[in-house]
Amino acid sequence: MKSTKQTSGGVTSAADPIAMDAHRTRERLKMMERQNPLRERAHSGDNTPWADSLEEPQDDMAKNEYLAARELLVARLKTLSRAEEKVREGTYGSCDSCGKQIPAGRLRAVPGAVRCVRCAERLERDDAAGRQRLWLGDYQLAAA
Repeated sequence: MKSTKQTSGGVTSAADPIAMDAHRTRERLKMMERQNPLRERAHSGDNTPWADSLEEPQDDMAKNEYLAARELLVARLKTLSRAEEKVREGTYGSCDSCGKQIPAGRLRAVPGAVRCVRCAERLERDDAAGRQRLWLGDYQLAAA
């Protein structure tokens, strides 16, 4: 069994769980790439007049789902990479945004956490608001 080391905050080192999570995430990305709907697929041979019009929306949905899932996995890998970097630097357990200690319970639940709950929630709200502004701009809608 591997030994764990204590950090200044009394939290056991998360290097192993972070590395395992990163490995699993990379494996999911590889698996998704093998099933990539963005690659050109051979047609099933259905040559009825409505076949193409029915396949197109399904292909678009599959592509959108693939891209969204891939985006989440890539973002997770970036976060895990940052957490591994913080372990190497000796700063693991401090929030990247505010610098305060991340509670030990959060680090046990989410070993790859690089932000405290308050800062992570603020970042998510800001990201969601930014996406909404982009969406409203794309469709030239006024915010209510």
